[in-house]
Amino acid sequence: MATLWGINVIMIKYLTKFFPPLALAPIRLTLAVGLLFPLVMYKHGFHRLSREAWLMAGGSAVFTIFLHQVTMSWGLAETSGTHGALILGLSPLFVALLASRLMHEPFTWQKCLGILFGFGGVLLVVAGDTRGAASLAGDAVMFGSMLAFVAGTLFIKRGTALVSPLLVTAYSMLMGAALLIVLGLFTNEAWYYEGAFAPAPLAVLAFSSFVNTALGAVWWNMGIQRVGASTTTLFQNGIPVAGVFMAALWLGEALHWNHLAALVLVLAGVCLGTGVLGLGRARDKG
Repeated sequence: MATLWGINVIMIKYLTKFFPPLALAPIRLTLAVGLLFPLVMYKHGFHRLSREAWLMAGGSAVFTIFLHQVTMSWGLAETSGTHGALILGLSPLFVALLASRLMHEPFTWQKCLGILFGFGGVLLVVAGDTRGAASLAGDAVMFGSMLAFVAGTLFIKRGTALVSPLLVTAYSMLMGAALLIVLGLFTNEAWYYEGAFAPAPLAVLAFSSFVNTALGAVWWNMGIQRVGASTTTLFQNGIPVAGVFMAALWLGEALHWNHLAALVLVLAGVCLGTGVLGLGRARDKG
């Protein structure tokens, strides 16, 4: 999923040439919902959620989808991409700390080292990137965006303990898409630009919506259900690293030593945090 979402960063960057950011998000989510609900009906039929499951799906919609998307777009417009990436890179630490306190997931020394290695990888990826002026206000908004993602992750963890990840994802995306559409009606002067309906942008939009957004969210939430929130978020720091390599492959951007070192650090962090290196199992029981 880190690789797919790294690809998605490049796809969204491409699609912003054809759609405003606050139009692109609800369009992608609406298309994703159009794929997920037929899957829900095929696998579960008409399934009524309990009140608690609705609350968990609603919490995920508000925090992970709506608030995180809006504040991230706002924050990156107000501060540098470097600061934004580093602040978002703190989310595995906050998820691990809160999950250990609220959901009794173990916070092991291996997981702590994995988080530090992963954050070091993010630091190397953005090292020397001075594009965009940083501001304290923009950094504060990005910090809020990171906390929104953390809160939504905890809602997903609880929700997937009640119903399947597919149900949680479908209903949360439905509510999140509705919130973003309402916001878009007030903020967007136009919902698309010239050339948006050419074959290339439509193909990229379809892949981003159906695979990266719809199926990707289901697979990510399955990870949260099966190995826990704190272990799953260890992989999050792989997203900017994967994005760098995809940009080099598709856009011809240069790779440097720090990108390769970042890849090594992120992989080492994931191996440490998940117990792959045999230094003790870090699999969550919560």
